Amino acid sequence: MRLTRDNINQHVVRAEYAVRGELAVKSEEFRARLKKGDTSLPFQHVISANIGNPQQLDQKPITFFRQVLSLLENPELLEKEDVLINALGYKTDVIERARWLLKHVGSVGAYSASAGAPAIKESIAAFLE
Repeated sequence: MRLTRDNINQHVVRAEYAVRGELAVKSEEFRARLKKGDTSLPFQHVISANIGNPQQLDQKPITFFRQVLSLLENPELLEKEDVLINALGYKTDVIERARWLLKHVGSVGAYSASAGAPAIKESIAAFLE
C-alpha cells in the first residue's frame, strides 16, 4: 500500500511546528510575568522543551548523529575503521550509516533536491510502509 495523506496516521497530518504556536506564545507570556516579579505562578522559570532542545535540560547530545556527520564531512576517516571503533568509540551502525549515505547521497557539501535527497526519502517511506 502506498502511503498517502488519507491513510497516514491523522496525528501526523495534524502535527504542528510549535516554535511559533500557542505553546510558544504562552511561554513568552509567562517569561514576561516572571521578569516583572510575578510570584503567583507555581514556577520560577520557563524551559522551552517544545523546540527539540533537550540539551537545555542537561541531556547529553546524541552521539550517533554527530558521529555520522563527522564521517560524512571527512570520509577519509572511514579508511581507519579499527581506529574509529577501538580508539574513538564509534559503533558499527554509525559507520554503516555513513557508508550508506555516502553511497546513495554522495557529498554533504552540495545542495540536495528542495524536497530532500531521493534516497533518504525512499528509505523513510519504506520504513513507514
